[in-house]
Amino acid sequence: MAQPFDAELEELVSKFSRDLADQIRALILRRLGIERAPQTRPAPRATAVRSAPASAPAAPASSRTKRAPSRAPATVRAPVSERRHASRPTTEERAAALERIVRIVGNGNGLSVGEIERQSGFTRGAVGSALKTLKDQGRIFMGGTKRFARYATTQAAADQASLEARRGAAA
Repeated sequence: MAQPFDAELEELVSKFSRDLADQIRALILRRLGIERAPQTRPAPRATAVRSAPASAPAAPASSRTKRAPSRAPATVRAPVSERRHASRPTTEERAAALERIVRIVGNGNGLSVGEIERQSGFTRGAVGSALKTLKDQGRIFMGGTKRFARYATTQAAADQASLEARRGAAA
């Protein structure tokens, strides 16, 4: 008596685990932006065949399971690691950008990040990263903080430009 019960239980667990795995896979693919049409599995074999009573009408054709409409294949995109680093500058480009920013700061009289950004044509993030590198190398200096931060080739010039920016804001 335990044999049929064990077989039926094993079949239910197997079906449940397959369905759960399919649902998890579909969820992950949706989160990644990859939509696939649901795959149909063959109907599982039943261990015991039960026939309907002869008086029961057959199910109408419209109530049968329908297939999901097929979708156009999802657009294949490059892996995230390739997309994220596709526009990363080379070492030579980064060195040229650093030199350009040093020239801009050297020609100015204590410049803010926004002024350097406008003159260089680089993004705020690129300018900030370059300024941090140049400060760490001791090639430029920063005077003041936050909105009054100014960059120059000497500490005295940077501090003076920051004080002037503060006075201008107070007036």
